[in-house]
Amino acid sequence: MLALISGAITGGGLIIAVGAQNSFLLEQALKRHYAFPIALLFILSDVLSMTLGAFGLGLILQSHDWLLTASRWGGVAFLVWFAWGKWRSSFQDEHLILEQYAKRLALWPLFMMGFAVTWLNPHFYLDTMVLIGSLANQWQDNKWEFVLGGALASLIWFLSLAFVGRLCAKWLESAKFWRWFNRINAILIWFIAFKIATQPLS
Repeated sequence: MLALISGAITGGGLIIAVGAQNSFLLEQALKRHYAFPIALLFILSDVLSMTLGAFGLGLILQSHDWLLTASRWGGVAFLVWFAWGKWRSSFQDEHLILEQYAKRLALWPLFMMGFAVTWLNPHFYLDTMVLIGSLANQWQDNKWEFVLGGALASLIWFLSLAFVGRLCAKWLESAKFWRWFNRINAILIWFIAFKIATQPLS
């Protein structure tokens, strides 16, 4: 039980930190558009990465710097492009902003964007696969309890974010809100891209 609680606290602390995943999911929740399937994608990604880390894949990843380097610059390029789209749309006329808000993409393109937001981020690997994986292995026979705790933290957080976002959506349908949401979102994502580009991957 102690391993489960420790895994939940560690996983929660890493997952709840403001990031591109949370920003992307919140946007879909506020649009009331495929928020729960996207949340499920993020949860399954976390569980898969934590599990692979517990099997020792994180150590292999650390020994091949070029994998993290490729992920770093692929992620930076994607996030800069993604944020630019948000920033540019925030300067449109009000009717175009509302039209963009009402636009509904098919689930598959949203899945691809959610996949990129997750798997092109090197900090995702470092947090879930390397850090949680190595901490889980310290628990030896109880390592899967630790991983389960991290998985539960991911499950609770992303489902809660999707639910609360949908709950608040009806009060946040104005063009003014989406103008500022997109601007703040763009600045946040650019900041994340800057951190990925400049911080050492360790």
